[in-house]
Amino acid sequence: MKLRLLPLLLVIPLTACQQSNVLESRFFSFDTVIDIKLYEGEKIDLEYAKKYVEFYNDISDNYEHTGYTTDIYDINQLTGEIEIYDELYDLLKTSFEIKNQGATYFNPLCGSLAKKWKESLKNQQILAENVINEELLKINSSSIVFKGNNKIERVGEAEIDLGGIAKGYALDQAKCYLESKEIKHYLIDGGQSSILLGEKKSKDGLFSIGLSKYIPKAYLKLKNCFVSTSGNETQGVTIDGVTYSHIVNPITGSTIMNYDSVIVISECGYYGDALSTSMMMNTIDEIKTIEQEHNVQVVVIKDNKIVYQNENIKVYNH
Repeated sequence: MKLRLLPLLLVIPLTACQQSNVLESRFFSFDTVIDIKLYEGEKIDLEYAKKYVEFYNDISDNYEHTGYTTDIYDINQLTGEIEIYDELYDLLKTSFEIKNQGATYFNPLCGSLAKKWKESLKNQQILAENVINEELLKINSSSIVFKGNNKIERVGEAEIDLGGIAKGYALDQAKCYLESKEIKHYLIDGGQSSILLGEKKSKDGLFSIGLSKYIPKAYLKLKNCFVSTSGNETQGVTIDGVTYSHIVNPITGSTIMNYDSVIVISECGYYGDALSTSMMMNTIDEIKTIEQEHNVQVVVIKDNKIVYQNENIKVYNH
């Protein structure tokens, strides 16, 4: 992925910085706590990595205007042709292309339906079937037309939601920056759903990454990769014994998933995030096919058990 330079208003003054053994920044972004650890480099590198995360959080927000000239919230309020940031243009274009690259159940036009499910579940209610059908009609009759030169046209009434891809995309940009500075020892924990691993400063360079609360003693040993996790463990709501996810099936409108959690290990954050979301609705056979075609490795969890793991993945236990 090409490194996108931050807009001028976000560029950090280059000042002399002291090096330390571990540089760490913990902050709230993408509705979770982000933890960045650099085991080499300078404070300015830590600040740049943080700014990439914050910037993409702001321009991808679909709930409120964040102060930039145009963000996803603004696009959802407008129709017709509009010119946007080149960073936002690339993020949007990537989001709409990913469906054709294996993420068959990933659709950025589910924003309004996802909001209505969220509000309904907040009140411990299942979204009405007629509302679901109305929203599906909006999704199927809407599109985003990419016209080049950072110009797009929103057609239809469906709202854009990049929640399944924006964080991974932001971490991709942070990774590109760190690589440009030849920094290889780092960890960015994006609230467990998106984790960027460089190398640990140890003999083997491997980090230990827990699978999920469903299998608390199980973990993986990994380095130089992204770990993307989708699941019901933090945002799932159970009503009458049925668990409803925050993830929406763009074809049926349902939020009942096939699994409790899907973990994707990949070389690309946005791709792993979109795939892990989509795979919550895939069959195991479909997941195996996607693994073979797109060079990713997957672990699937259901009912506190691993029901599928890639043959190249070793699961450890405490």
